[in-house]
Amino acid sequence: MSEIQMALDALNRKGFNAVYAANAEQAKNIVLSLIGENESVGVGGSVTLDQIGLLDALADSGRAVYSTKLAARRGGDKDEMRRLGMTADVYLSSTNALTLEGDLINIDGTGNRVAGMIYGPKKVIIVAGRNKLTKNPHTAIARIKKQACPPNAQRLGLSTPCAAQGVCADCDSPQRMCNVVVRIQWPPHGKEYHVVLVDGDFGY
Repeated sequence: MSEIQMALDALNRKGFNAVYAANAEQAKNIVLSLIGENESVGVGGSVTLDQIGLLDALADSGRAVYSTKLAARRGGDKDEMRRLGMTADVYLSSTNALTLEGDLINIDGTGNRVAGMIYGPKKVIIVAGRNKLTKNPHTAIARIKKQACPPNAQRLGLSTPCAAQGVCADCDSPQRMCNVVVRIQWPPHGKEYHVVLVDGDFGY
């Protein structure tokens, strides 16, 4: 059995409504089909969503979309977008790691992204590439610290040791990204949870 199938089976046993997408276009279309025409969408910061074209598709759809990236393009208030995202009908994000046991593992600096995954919007949709798959929570944290945080810090222009050196130093920098660590083992009560696992490498 492939690792993708193992993860899908584990997620579905837990009630995450996980589905396979063969490529970015299919993943984008699956997500759009899960969002009603009149539903507002909060978006957690994600390279994956950009890479599969979801942000642009949502921006062109006429829906209310609360995204810090779109706010930056339009000169809007990023913090206001974060707050509005918590009140949206749907929360859309990726995940830093996805274990073969069916756990979503995330590390956040501000906390709005993991908060949206846990509480607020009634529907949550997670999109993850196969590169996010790890064996267990321990290997997931190691993956995030090594493969996700340094390039993300560089992308965001942060003054952290990992941005400068490409290696986590468990720093005490004012711009530290690793402030909140969350393991979602089962869908939170009252949530409609969907995970789209894409057969390709996306995000960090």
